[in-house]
Amino acid sequence: MEHIFTINFLAIGRKKVFCKGGKNNINQYQLSDKINPLTIVGVILLFSVILTVGNQLQYLISLIFVLVLLLLFSPKKAFRTMCSLSVVWGIVHLLKPYLGNVLIGSIYTMLLIVLKFSPLFILGRVLSSYSSSHLMAAFRKVGIGGSIGIGITVFFRFIPEISIRMKEINNGMKIRGFRASIFKPLKTFELYFVPLMYKCIDISDTLTCSIISKGIEYDGKKTSFHEVKITFIDIAMLMGGIVLVGVSIWKIF
Repeated sequence: MEHIFTINFLAIGRKKVFCKGGKNNINQYQLSDKINPLTIVGVILLFSVILTVGNQLQYLISLIFVLVLLLLFSPKKAFRTMCSLSVVWGIVHLLKPYLGNVLIGSIYTMLLIVLKFSPLFILGRVLSSYSSSHLMAAFRKVGIGGSIGIGITVFFRFIPEISIRMKEINNGMKIRGFRASIFKPLKTFELYFVPLMYKCIDISDTLTCSIISKGIEYDGKKTSFHEVKITFIDIAMLMGGIVLVGVSIWKIF
């Protein structure tokens, strides 16, 4: 009797642990299900206008918004992004006294452009967090399918894949004793660009085969595991973006 009680107690304990872990996994996937990927695409289009014609205050509002959004999706990515932006911002301030030099002025301008449109890059990272099947289901919902939907999906799935391949190239260079240097830009560009091109071709083949294996070429009605719908969060995000666009355009006139 004692052995039976012990076995039952252990079984119940394992069941509780399993259920707890399952609950955490469900919560992990609920965030992307609550925000429609088409909403992220719409916000990218709206922020493109805001960052082009808006002032510094609207830029800061956009930047804070996208960082908070990325933080909700992936705290690790958000921390790395904030560190990268801080480094770029610091370099920009360090280069200000030396703008008389043509090379430094060009680097300064390039970094300013990166900072200016950094919210769009961050939104791209958020959109790349969605699976290819989720993106395709969202595009089919609004009638965007076929080659256009596949092209957009593959493009945004390229973003995380390229960062992974860049790490592989960097590790390979360290093993072989090669080091990147800003004083040898042509050699550094060659060491990174040539293997990256071959890896991009491999990535495109892999992603294409993955999408085809999921039945993208089937002509009948397609279904998806992901439920694509518009929620209150989607409406609030789009309305906020529309308000910022309206304020930006109103201040021009």
